[in-house]
Amino acid sequence: MKLNHLILLTFSCLLIVACNKAPDVSSEMSETFYLRNNGADMPVFVRGNGESKVFVLLLHGGPGDGGLKYRGHTYSDLLEDEYAMVYWDQRHQGNSHGHMKDEDFTIDMMVEDTYALVQSLKVRYGEDISIFLMGHSWGGTLGTAFMLKDDYQHEVNGWIEVDGAHDFQLMNREMIRMINTIGQAELDAEHHNTLWTEIIEYANSLDTNNISFDETIQLNSYAGRIEALLDQLNEKSQSNLGDLELNFTGPNNPLAADINDLQLPSSFYDELINYSATPLLHKITAPTLLQWGKFDFKVPPKVGEITFNEISSTDKFLKIYGQSGHSPMRYEPALFVADMIGFIELYKN
Repeated sequence: MKLNHLILLTFSCLLIVACNKAPDVSSEMSETFYLRNNGADMPVFVRGNGESKVFVLLLHGGPGDGGLKYRGHTYSDLLEDEYAMVYWDQRHQGNSHGHMKDEDFTIDMMVEDTYALVQSLKVRYGEDISIFLMGHSWGGTLGTAFMLKDDYQHEVNGWIEVDGAHDFQLMNREMIRMINTIGQAELDAEHHNTLWTEIIEYANSLDTNNISFDETIQLNSYAGRIEALLDQLNEKSQSNLGDLELNFTGPNNPLAADINDLQLPSSFYDELINYSATPLLHKITAPTLLQWGKFDFKVPPKVGEITFNEISSTDKFLKIYGQSGHSPMRYEPALFVADMIGFIELYKN
């Protein structure tokens, strides 16, 4: 193990042991501890069926949301019946705190946080547990970066990416393509003509070879509004979405300007808008499940299709949900969970 990894693991393990020397691994787990790494104290909430010895580490979206935002929904209740769900607030997000330097808010540092948490779960709950990484939206960026670094992918049993934003320029180009294709069909059907005209005109005003971060935020905002316009996404699903509809400009979102009066460094914005994992996806050989909403305008399903084709794993699956937008776990929870369980059961040992 590399020296820096050993240091990370030592600090995290010391903190965990101090919080609770005898963790309660039961069928109805409710454990909370803090992961401390490089100036950040990050809460970790373990809920669900620990007796399964399967732990699903959920990487939340945003950036700027929190792990518990993903709890208390139909899909999470179903998953907690089967497995232990690990809801974690990443550095600078949710209820995390500490003394963090600007230069430490990077994708790579958050990858190291993720690695430290994976190792800590093994120390706390046993080396014989199975760990699956699950990332939604921004969590897909972080999870993909984790899978691509060194040999980290071999530390987990499998990778589950849900509408993951791991290539921002590709994401934006495909978003504009969807806006033009589906938007024109909506105009032809005389559905919400004023708004669709506004969205299409904005999308086509952009230079698809150089879309800025501010333009990405505006596209993302329009993408969220589009989901509310489409008849293909039934009213029941829409009404159940609640606060899981994630935007880059959410109220507790560092990309919206500040969080707890802390301005994020411009270098992070630059890193994010220029991040592209696509050329490296061939390095992923671990079992992978890709879950995407057919009508996801924020991270279009074409991103999932390209990912499926590029990764090298012989154990890979792509599921596209025909009545879902950016959060298929909320639109079609039973089907979404059934696919997750099927995947986990194949690779948990």
